[in-house]
This record gives sequence, structure tokens and C-alpha cells, in this order.
Amino acid sequence: MKKLILLVLILLTVSGVSYSQKVNFSLLNPHTEGGYFVVDLMATVPAGQVWHVGASNIRVNFTTNPAGVLTVKADNPAINANANISNANGYYPMTTNSVSGGVAIGLNILTLNASGFYAFNPGTYRLGTLRWTYTAAIHTDTLKFRVPTATAPTTVLDSLVALAYQTGWTKTDPSVIMTNATITMTELPTEFALRDNYPNPFNPSTTIKFELPKDAFVNITVYDNLGREVSKLVSSQMEAGYHSVVWDATKYASGVYFYKMTAGDYNRTVKMILVK
Repeated sequence: MKKLILLVLILLTVSGVSYSQKVNFSLLNPHTEGGYFVVDLMATVPAGQVWHVGASNIRVNFTTNPAGVLTVKADNPAINANANISNANGYYPMTTNSVSGGVAIGLNILTLNASGFYAFNPGTYRLGTLRWTYTAAIHTDTLKFRVPTATAPTTVLDSLVALAYQTGWTKTDPSVIMTNATITMTELPTEFALRDNYPNPFNPSTTIKFELPKDAFVNITVYDNLGREVSKLVSSQMEAGYHSVVWDATKYASGVYFYKMTAGDYNRTVKMILVK
């Protein structure tokens, strides 16, 4: 009998883990860039969890003071789309779009996978960047993730299983995130630049920032210590402004790596260290 009770308790514990929170969504780094108001949509997978990313639609409501100064910039593909779940590993290019009559923006993860979903291990990842055009200075801007309802759906899938809000995913809404002073300060860079990644050393991901004084076709590629290409982070026409990209090195071994940026006549290579 004691063994039976112990077995039941173990099964209940395992069951509880399998249906606990897999991901928390948040919004970071609000600023203006290249004539747009932008904010990064982040996903944090807590310790002991794995998010097998299924086809998902994540929606964010927005309100401004004064009203009506923001208009969703639909991007196809999404800006700074996570390279593991956008046009790779069986996924279609990630997109953003205006929803609910223009009072919300959606980030769309598209796939027809029935198995082999890409897995985010514990850590924080940028899924993509949301963008709006603005017609006047913004005194305040409030963003709030939309939770699922019958008339305002938000879909988050783990593999083929829909995650319910507060049981499979959570959200961290920012308070007022933009002021008039902030939105009028940002200017375009004066020269091309590739910045040192942060953090460095890192595990499992690191952020690489770069600057474009004008529109340009940008390549950013990661190489191993033997000069072999291991990851293509950016290969596209990009607008002038301040940009960043995240390299998720979950599937790579510890060691020294290099990333190189080329844009027009500009090129620079930087060393980084992955420590697991």
C-alpha cells in the first residue's frame, strides 16, 4: 500500500510539472528607430521548463496619449525575428500585423510542423520586434498583452498543445513605457558600427548591437574558431538606425566564436566566448 501511495504521488508530481508554466512574455527596450516606435517582444522560459514552439499568435493592445498617434507597421518578415523559429527548422517567416481594428498588434509564429518543434530551454529570448509609425510626440504609451477570450483570441502553443493563460503561459506588462522626452531624443547613427556582444562570455544567448547611418544590405555571420560558418544571423536589406540581434547558442559547444558584419564597404569581426 505504501508503495502504491508513493507511486501515485510521483505521478501527480510529474503531471503537475508537465502542465506548469512554460513561458512568460514581456516587452523590453522601447525606443524610436528609423522613424518608427519599436519594442522587443521577449519570451522567458523558467528553470525546469522547455517551450516547444508551436504555431502561435501573440497579441498586444496599445493606447497612447494623445490618442491615435501610433499606427501598426505590419512587417513580413518580422524585424529581428528569432532565427530559430522564423524561416528555419520547418517554420515560415515570422510576421507582425494590425488586429482588432488597429488597437492591437500581433506577432505570428507560423509552422505546419506535426513534430520536431524547436525547443527553447530555460533562458530569455527575443522573438521579434514590434513597430509602429507615429504622427506626433507621445506623452505616454501603455502596452498590455491580450489574454485569450472568445472575442479577442491569443494563441500560444507548446508543440500542438494550446497553453492557457496562467496555467501554460504568463505575461509581464510594462507600466507607461514612453515619455515625450525619450521619443524626441533618438537620432540616426553617423557611421556604420558593430558593437561588442553582451554578455561575453555568455550562456546560452548573447545580444549583438549594430548601427546603420543609412539603409543597407547587412550580413552578420557567426564562425567557429576554425573559420567555419555556424550561423547566419542577418542577411537582408535593413533601414538606417540602431539594431540588435540575439544569437541563441543552445545547440553549440563551448568555445571561442567570431561574428562578422558587412554592410556596403564596412566590415568588422568580433570575438565572443560561449561557456557552458
